Amino acid sequence: MLEVHPSQSTIHSWRDFCIHLATIVIGLLIAIGLEQTVEVLHHRHQVAETRKVLELELDQNRRAYADRISEFHRQTAALLNNIDVLRYVQQHPEARQESLPGILVWHAVRGEFTESAWKTAQQSNVTALMPQDEVRRYTLTYDRVEQVAKSFDVIWPAIVQARLYSIFDSDPTHLTPAQLADELTYTRNVLVQHFAAAAALVQLNRADRSFTPALTKDELNEIMHVSDAEQDPKLAAAVAITNKRLPADAQNPVSQSMSKPESSPLPAQQDVEAVSKVAAPSNRNK
Repeated sequence: MLEVHPSQSTIHSWRDFCIHLATIVIGLLIAIGLEQTVEVLHHRHQVAETRKVLELELDQNRRAYADRISEFHRQTAALLNNIDVLRYVQQHPEARQESLPGILVWHAVRGEFTESAWKTAQQSNVTALMPQDEVRRYTLTYDRVEQVAKSFDVIWPAIVQARLYSIFDSDPTHLTPAQLADELTYTRNVLVQHFAAAAALVQLNRADRSFTPALTKDELNEIMHVSDAEQDPKLAAAVAITNKRLPADAQNPVSQSMSKPESSPLPAQQDVEAVSKVAAPSNRNK
């Protein structure tokens, strides 16, 4: 707070008055300038400290993202394994557990994502002191981090439902035909939710390329066999007919014709449908 003290000397002329007034004005301007300088320096310090804390937090989230990518690949293999095992049991009613082509795996890892530093920056209004382009970048990145973190809350209940049978009997060969059919349906639902959650991983990488390794569309398509029909020479005529119905920038095969193969969110509806096809009953275990 600025304080102005009255002069102790007597003013005898207009000249004395003007000198006195000028002294007061100059003193006030200096005081205000110093106060604003201190405030600016304090704000700069706040922003610098906030950036350091946010970078540390983002580093932790990048590590959690890399772990989630590894978990995605592990979970994909585990779920496809579970479907193979359940199909085998379904097709071989007399099979014993020790003769099955694998065991059922239902593990899942949440991931250590955090947003506490970002929320603190918002609540303390430090973000108002930062360039708005920078704030928008942080906002987008943390929105994507939140989506990735929340995706586990969608998958986990589906996994619990799929493994609920093991509370009463962990041996899948003891399941009745009706229970096996339900179990395959539950497992396919987990697989669909699993691939739908991949969209959050892809979007986080797009928002901030420092989140690596990237989960690419071609990688997902390979897992789900989406491009098999697109690249089958025997289906060239059918692909050509389909391409006539599609926009020029969305021709098949997608990975070869599109200049920006990651221009749309993943997985798209056709990707989710492809998961259902992968999980659909087949005769490969006969």
